[in-house]
Order: sequence, then structure tokens, then C-alpha cells
Amino acid sequence: TSADGTPLAAVLAQPRRTALLCYLALASPRGFQRRDTLLALFWPEHDAERARRALRQSLYFLRRALGATALVSRGDDELALAPDHVRCDAAEFERAADEGRLDDALALYRGDLLVGFHIADVSQFERWLDEERSRLRRRVAEAAWALAEARERSGDASGAAEWGQRAAEFSPGDETVLRR
Repeated sequence: TSADGTPLAAVLAQPRRTALLCYLALASPRGFQRRDTLLALFWPEHDAERARRALRQSLYFLRRALGATALVSRGDDELALAPDHVRCDAAEFERAADEGRLDDALALYRGDLLVGFHIADVSQFERWLDEERSRLRRRVAEAAWALAEARERSGDASGAAEWGQRAAEFSPGDETVLRR
């Protein structure tokens, strides 16, 4: 959504632009990403000039939709989202988990990243997205287990059981988790 809460339907109607926005928000390490990486990831079927043109058009579109200051450049080779301008719940989840604010982190997690999202002919992005989904799911399971253990240490058996059950839901089929 925009800063005033208006849905950004025009961005969501363009899957590659949506994917580019998500990648810039979540790629590790956080921050600036090389243009060459973005070209190879999102326009592998294009020659270099067509890919650069497609990236420029996507960036122009995103700046118009999100605001001129939403995307920042470092020289001619790197791009990033302005962290004070664009908010991403998945990135905030990780920040809260890293800071030990597990209740806050788990309140932000609402399910797998970009469920049902697909871009034809962009297999490298699809692989990255699958890896991100798995990584975030592992992090949320770890956070839930940490909360379960904290509740158990404080004598809150009911809270420990609740968080343990939630952790198990994030790790279906993991026998160690089920036994635990």
C-alpha cells in the first residue's frame, strides 16, 4: 500500500515489477543490489540492452507508484529501496527476531512469502523465492520454539505447549519437532 494506505494495484498487476520490488526489499545482504544481478535474475531471456531498458522502465514505473525517493542508486551500478520510505513485513519480522523481540516477530508472520506468486520464464527468481520461503519458515519455527522454551522456563506450561504446537505447524513432517 502507499503511505496513505491506498492499495498499489498498478504495481501488483505487473508480476516482474512486483518481484523486483520484493527482491530489493528482501535480498541478502540487505541494501544495495547490483544492476547486473537484477538483469540476470529478471530478464535472462533478453540481450543486455533490452534487459537494461526493461530494468529502467520497471524502475521508472516503481518510482512513479511508490514515490521518487523510494528507490535509491549508488553510482550507476547499484540500487536499493529507501528503508525510511518502504516498509516490508518480512524484513521487519527478521529484524524483530534478530533483536529478540519474538512476540513481535511472530505477530508479523502471516504465512509463506508470496504464496501463489509465479513469473513465467524467470527460473532464477523462482529458486530464490523458494529458498526465501523455506528460510523464513525455518526462522519462524525457531522463534516459536524459543518462545515455547521461554514459557516453559517461566513455568507457563500452557503457553509453552501453545508455542510448541505452533512451531510444529511451521515444520510439518519433521520428526524431531513432533517428538519435541
